[in-house]
Amino acid sequence: MSLLRYDPTTNDWIVFSSERSRRPHDTALPPAPPNDASQCPFCPGHEDRTPPELFALRDGPGGAWSVRVFANKFPVLSPESGHDHVEEGRAFRRLGGYGAHEIVVESPDHRTFLGHQPVDQIDRVLRTLLARFNTLVQDTRLRAVVVFKNHGAAAGTSLQHPHWQIIATPVVPRLMRIRHTIATDYFDRTGRCVYCDLLEDERAAWARVIAANDHYTAILPYASHAPYQVRILPRAHRASFGRVPEEELRPLAAILREVLSRLHAALGDPAFNLTINTAPRGDEHKPYYLWHIEIIPRLTTPAGFELGCGMSINTVLPEDATDVLRQAAPAA
Repeated sequence: MSLLRYDPTTNDWIVFSSERSRRPHDTALPPAPPNDASQCPFCPGHEDRTPPELFALRDGPGGAWSVRVFANKFPVLSPESGHDHVEEGRAFRRLGGYGAHEIVVESPDHRTFLGHQPVDQIDRVLRTLLARFNTLVQDTRLRAVVVFKNHGAAAGTSLQHPHWQIIATPVVPRLMRIRHTIATDYFDRTGRCVYCDLLEDERAAWARVIAANDHYTAILPYASHAPYQVRILPRAHRASFGRVPEEELRPLAAILREVLSRLHAALGDPAFNLTINTAPRGDEHKPYYLWHIEIIPRLTTPAGFELGCGMSINTVLPEDATDVLRQAAPAA
């Protein structure tokens, strides 16, 4: 079972999960021909190798699945863990590892990169993520739902078959709290959302915009933390991803496809981490925050300075990175 311990020096909770050490890795699987997915538990026909299905999109009743969801076999947090909060001294506090950890297999296709999938398929993935997000936030014991995708070994992926993950936590993680505290302070001072102001200024400057449609804008932030960091922002103000109407998912699918395919073409299929940043449970209707997507290619490794003080070092100006991505041809 998982558990969380509180670090009073950073005001953060640390998850301890011994199950995660048992995860499989592609490199540990028996050698297979290049196009042979016979060892992959996420491929069609291998459904018995995963935990029971929680949700799926299918081609009619009993038809083949296009997106499939099940609990992670090696979860960070689990609904089977307790929710007890224990004080063991002034500096020692722990919390049961209650939560959820789900796998969203984004396609039956074992190898096709998300940025090369049809817009229809990416739309199905987003509809699935939205459905699972809104199911998990109904649990009053959970405080935050984190939706993310790891692509490539350098980004932490352990199995090649393209997939997303969703982790629901009983606490609001520290970085999320910091973002929302800053956004709240900005709103209290100005009466406006900091992300909406940033979006308005970025669209006016247009120097770092790489894609846009009627509903979304993709930018390389003026103060990017990492080379080729991309932020996709909605033009309609909503604090929570869970409040996005389904008709706005297809334009999101279109711009996400364009951004990922440009990164793939320009940087040679880089590893990256993608997160959907959203307000915590209970703040869905508040005006201070704007949900958005962050994509951070893993082109550099943080070293002592970054880890010691938390300040980022970026080796590529976002304007230069924007020029490179604008010249890269997106997938047809």
